[in-house]
Amino acid sequence: MNVPFEQPRKPHRHPAFQGLTDKELVSVYNTASVKKFDTGHVLIRKGDTGTTLYLILEGSAQILKSLNGHVRQVAVRGPGDWLPEGPFFEQRQATVSTVTLEPMTALVLDEGTFNTLPSRIRLAIYKGLNDLSAQRINDLITKRLELSDTNEYLISHTAHFLHARTDGYARSDMILSFLQSVPRLPMYASRLAVMLMDENVSTRKVAELAKQDPSLVGAVLKRVNSAYYAFQSKVSDFQHAVLLLGFNQVYQLVMDMGIRNTMPKTPEFRELQFQSMVVSLIGFEISQLCNIKKAVVISTIGLLHDIGKSVILLLKRRHTKMSLLIDMLDHPKVGSLLLKEWNIPDAVSQSLQYQYYPEWLPPERIPKECRENVTALYIAHLCHDYLGGKNENDLSTAFLGEYMDVLNRPERSIVELVQNTVLPALNKKLNTFPEDVRHFLTRGASHIVGKGQGDAASM
Repeated sequence: MNVPFEQPRKPHRHPAFQGLTDKELVSVYNTASVKKFDTGHVLIRKGDTGTTLYLILEGSAQILKSLNGHVRQVAVRGPGDWLPEGPFFEQRQATVSTVTLEPMTALVLDEGTFNTLPSRIRLAIYKGLNDLSAQRINDLITKRLELSDTNEYLISHTAHFLHARTDGYARSDMILSFLQSVPRLPMYASRLAVMLMDENVSTRKVAELAKQDPSLVGAVLKRVNSAYYAFQSKVSDFQHAVLLLGFNQVYQLVMDMGIRNTMPKTPEFRELQFQSMVVSLIGFEISQLCNIKKAVVISTIGLLHDIGKSVILLLKRRHTKMSLLIDMLDHPKVGSLLLKEWNIPDAVSQSLQYQYYPEWLPPERIPKECRENVTALYIAHLCHDYLGGKNENDLSTAFLGEYMDVLNRPERSIVELVQNTVLPALNKKLNTFPEDVRHFLTRGASHIVGKGQGDAASM
């Protein structure tokens, strides 16, 4: 809605009119119309092909653009500005919407009215707007350089802080003593983890390992034949289990049981391990979608990524009087050091150490040798959190686009990746997952549908 506005006695000299004489300025005001718009009035809607120029005299308007499914304010324009910012007398579809932010007064010129003005006045207005545009471009370049400097400063100091706060862990007798007191990973699990770093490893070689370790075969078959899975007939050998569940599923079972054997069977530990299991499954699917050669390595990293949290819980149970101090420990570094103590390959332990870097730093700040692994873990964890009910705005995605590029993914949001790629891939294997994992994924899919319906209702 716009409200007719009484023309002022003394015309307002908008910056676009600097090249006009007072007499020419009066003729512009006599030809054009001055209008006042209420707050929330849509001046330009995305997709419009209008040919109207608004020269803002008082008040302000916001420029809105839809980014990754969310409407964002990208700029505010006030007195001395003009709308639209692109070509205003051309039949082009607007790529942004413009809405008044407060009561706004503007000189309004449509193409027909503008063309009735003398050519010298039209040329002067064009020149005025061109000069203003050039100044705005220069200001934006300067601002971008300033922001770039600020960003680099913050990134450098954040990287220094993240590194410095854990730099002395490996030399701390107290921390090393803590880690040596943690039960070791069973031999079959550590041997399997080492074997799977070999690019030439095959299902046959893993099966041979299982035959050499009867406890491994028994543990896997016991789990496969448990109530978790709904197979009609009993699985009698390891190779049959691999065929039914897939190699990665069996591997995850072995590693998961190995980790569980090192920690108490309490709700806190079970919750951490369940989350790790889901992140591992998602990480494996992402790795396959991105053609990462050793997807099972990402799966292992997912299973072990919260082992540091488990250690901290364990230490707090053993040393209740030191709980406050123990809570201050950095769990990724603790987990990384523990895996080294367990002789787990560096490709896994190093990746754990850098798992939180993507929340604060761009990819180039992570060592190249583990950058791909850390990226897959980071994105898998975001997918897990989104499926778990978190809103995308609450996820740590400051550098998400850059990390998507590391994996050569075209998606720019976790919502898009989960809905179009990850969830469909997981659903194809849904029946092979444990019951609690199936429940988590089904509930996550329902959350997504609910969010979509809510968004549709609010449009």
